[in-house]
Amino acid sequence: MGLSDTLPGEAERPRGPWDPPEGTIEPQLAPPQPSRGSQIGWALASSALLAAWLYFQFGWVFALAGVIGVFVHEFGHLAAINALGCGPGRIMIIPFFGGAATMTRAPDTEFKSVLIALAGPVAGLIGTAPFFLLFAFTGAPTWLQGAFFVAVINLFNLAPAPPLDGAKALGPVLAWIHPWLERGVLIAIGAAVVIWAAPRGSYILAAVAGFSVLRAVLGQAFRAPALRMSLSEWFTAAGLCVGAVALCLLTSFIAAEGDPLSVAHQMGL
Repeated sequence: MGLSDTLPGEAERPRGPWDPPEGTIEPQLAPPQPSRGSQIGWALASSALLAAWLYFQFGWVFALAGVIGVFVHEFGHLAAINALGCGPGRIMIIPFFGGAATMTRAPDTEFKSVLIALAGPVAGLIGTAPFFLLFAFTGAPTWLQGAFFVAVINLFNLAPAPPLDGAKALGPVLAWIHPWLERGVLIAIGAAVVIWAAPRGSYILAAVAGFSVLRAVLGQAFRAPALRMSLSEWFTAAGLCVGAVALCLLTSFIAAEGDPLSVAHQMGL
């Protein structure tokens, strides 16, 4: 039974702000959500684990930047999910890896999928604001490193490799041209990530990238079926992808005071 269906003799439920327009196909229901108390408890515990892991890897500024960056990034996804009729959504913090914004309904168009995917990295750059402000007041370069770390988190998420946002944003753009173009790019990027991550001890990242390469080689679907983009939507989506990457690059360049490669090397990235 769909979300808008009613039982015999039961009044129809009023439509909520996140309900899709009338006449659209109702996607499947998500599994039952846990209680609010358990959600808050898990969010606090997982955030603490993520902060502790980043602290031991990079230091306290990067732990603070990582937690702030992940939350702001995922809130960007959440806002788009609810605004585009795919909610209500919720945020999950995944220790040692980052976070995820889940949705109740899958996007019914590829263009909505692109918008939801890009909302995280673009909104996530707002997380650099407190670090830029602290640098302006104190002059301590450590705060710029925090801003750089937030920008890099969002830039990395735009890589077109599942489960990163770039695969959900750029993937449909490439697949619109030809499905094998998307798969070819995913295989190339995924293989490059494995080659880069494994020697540096980032085995979780290497395993995730390797799994995405395997899925691409086996020809498995990366997204739920959705309405194909029109030509105008394709140009808009392609432009938004380029703009999001450029914005993340510009922010990281400013935070690194014009030398992002040197800062990344100092951080061990």
